[in-house]
Amino acid sequence: MSRLAVSRARPQEAPQETVNGAESGRVFELWRYREVLFAFIVRHVKVRYKQAAIGIGWSVLQPLFASLLFALFLGRFAHIGSEGVPYFVFALAGMVLWTFFAASVSSSAESLIRDAAMVRKVYFPRTILPLSAVGAALVDVPAALLVLFGSVLITGGRPSIYWLLVPLPLLLVMLAATSIGMIAAALNVYYRDVRHALPFVLQVLLFASPVVYSLDVVPGRWRGLYEAFNPMAAAIEDMRRLVLHGTQPDWLSNLVALGWLAILVVAGVTVFKALEKDFADRL
Repeated sequence: MSRLAVSRARPQEAPQETVNGAESGRVFELWRYREVLFAFIVRHVKVRYKQAAIGIGWSVLQPLFASLLFALFLGRFAHIGSEGVPYFVFALAGMVLWTFFAASVSSSAESLIRDAAMVRKVYFPRTILPLSAVGAALVDVPAALLVLFGSVLITGGRPSIYWLLVPLPLLLVMLAATSIGMIAAALNVYYRDVRHALPFVLQVLLFASPVVYSLDVVPGRWRGLYEAFNPMAAAIEDMRRLVLHGTQPDWLSNLVALGWLAILVVAGVTVFKALEKDFADRL
């Protein structure tokens, strides 16, 4: 048999990359694609503030103005307690974390739709898209924290060594945003109603979390359960303990919240992976 006949009988198959994400279950895949993740984060930040006169200042203005409104209507008129500190800084401590959480979840939910062309044509771990949305939102947090620290000092507060533990509540919020963001992103591919329902859900969560009121309003016997199943409550309480009162966080509540968040993250990844195989066809 001639070589030409053999080549026709056994044609060589060109290597092809998997588009449906079958390789994404590998343990170290995200680490191998870390440069892609970083590139997406940088792109998100650049696109968000392109041709914006204030730029990253919007990350400060949003929680700042929201806190001023809450201080006026809830602190001054409704006389809601603020744990012995000015209501403005009390609300700002909650709004810094809430703004980060809401921005992360909202951007994550739209991440697959926003980059549909890339999902259909190029292989990379699809989890990079919601993760990069959370990472881009995290870039705004340092500026907001500086405003919070400055507000505490201006209103008579003192710096504390416990300020160094601020990454702890940020970690709780980041894990919560990542888990919910991945679920929302995956469901949004199949059901575009998610983008319409999400703002309402976030508003409900805002008032279901102690952003504008103290955790003390929750009855003592329910407080542990409330913090466990609402990690934002534990994170906001941590921020106020650390920054406003200069005391250490409730380590037991944090341990329970981390355990619950670990379950949420596993659930988020599981849902995302289960729906991932049809992303290219649905987008």
